[in-house]
Amino acid sequence: MNIINAIQQKTSHFSKSELKVSDYILKYPEHVETFTITKLADRAGTSTSAVLRFCQSLGFNGYKEFRFEMINYLRNNRHHADPRDMQSIFLNDYTKIIEQLSQLDSKLMKQLEKALMTPTMNYLLGVHFSALPAKELFLGLEDLGILSLYANDYINAAHLTNTISDDATLVLFSISGNKSNFSHFLTAIDNNMPQNSFLITMNPKAALMANFNHSIVLPGSSFSNRSVVDAQAVPILFVELLLNLIHEQQ
Repeated sequence: MNIINAIQQKTSHFSKSELKVSDYILKYPEHVETFTITKLADRAGTSTSAVLRFCQSLGFNGYKEFRFEMINYLRNNRHHADPRDMQSIFLNDYTKIIEQLSQLDSKLMKQLEKALMTPTMNYLLGVHFSALPAKELFLGLEDLGILSLYANDYINAAHLTNTISDDATLVLFSISGNKSNFSHFLTAIDNNMPQNSFLITMNPKAALMANFNHSIVLPGSSFSNRSVVDAQAVPILFVELLLNLIHEQQ
C-alpha cells in the first residue's frame, strides 16, 4: 500500500483539523516535497500541531518522516513533462495574474492609497508567509517618507494594537485569511478596530473578512496551489503596484 492509499483509508478516523491536512495533501501531493510543516499548515488552513497529529496517526514519528515517504512516492510515480511546456504554463499563469491585478477594484485601491498617505500612523502586519509583503510595504512607505509601524509575529502585533487609534490605518496581510491564526490579535483589536482597516488576502472566502471594514482579494490562489513558487510572490507584486500608485500621488 502506498502513502496516498494509506491516507485515503484513514480518512474516516481523522479529526476535523486533520481532515483539512489530508484533503489538501490528496489534492496537492506534490507540495509536500517543498513545504515545511508551517507552510503546509498555513495552506491547509490549520495548525502545525494538527499536521503533526495527522502524521502520527499514519504511523510516523513526525512530519520529517512523513515528508520523506511522500517524496519517495512522488519520485516513483512522477510523469516527466517537457520542461519547455512547463515553462510556458508557468509564465502564462504569471501573465494572467498580472492582468488580473490591473482589474482590482479601483475605488477600493484609491481608498487604501489615501488611507496610507494620511498623516496618521499606519500599522502593517503579516505573519509567516504574509510577513514579507508586509515588510516590503513598510520599507517602501519608509522610502516615500510615510510613517508606519510593522510587526511580523503575533506578540509584536498584539503590542502594536494597544496603540492603535480610530484614525489610524491598519493593513493585515494574510494569504489564507484563516481566522484561527489571529485569535489573540483579534481579541485585542476588535473593540478598537480603526475605520481604515484593510485585509489583503488570496482567499475569496477568508474568514477574516468579517473583522475588517475593507478586504482586497488578490488573484492567483489556484496558481499558487499548483506551483512550488511561494504564494508571497503575488502579494509582493500587489505591494509594488500600490507603492508606485502612491508615489505618483505625491
